Amino acid sequence: MSTTTLTKTPRTLVASASNAAGSTTRGTLDLRTAHGGLLTMKITNGGTGPTVQCEGRVLAAHNSGATPTAASAGSDWKTIWVFGGGTTASAITEQSMEVGPGVMHLETEFTGNTGQAVTVEAYFSEVTDAQTV
Repeated sequence: MSTTTLTKTPRTLVASASNAAGSTTRGTLDLRTAHGGLLTMKITNGGTGPTVQCEGRVLAAHNSGATPTAASAGSDWKTIWVFGGGTTASAITEQSMEVGPGVMHLETEFTGNTGQAVTVEAYFSEVTDAQTV
């Protein structure tokens, strides 16, 4: 009987950071040699909620070469998922998604909040190897 052993590597796209009102915080990963993994993202509103919510966005690029420069959706990056953190004071919004092996480059983007800063973070558990033993 054979079993499959997976090697998993923790990756940081955005370490916990303040996203100032009117700003954008991004992180990217090159997944060309990975087998996908689990992405988690978190938006935490401050004691005074933002006037307009922060959006967490997940984007993918289909480039076979190096990871494109982090940017909004356009010629390289394509939006594959969006969620909002709301405007309620001190609200915490956590989301996750499985990222399949077909994704070559991954980007997370936090943007859109006005009036107040919010705290954001994005982490990835990358499957780097699968061996049958």
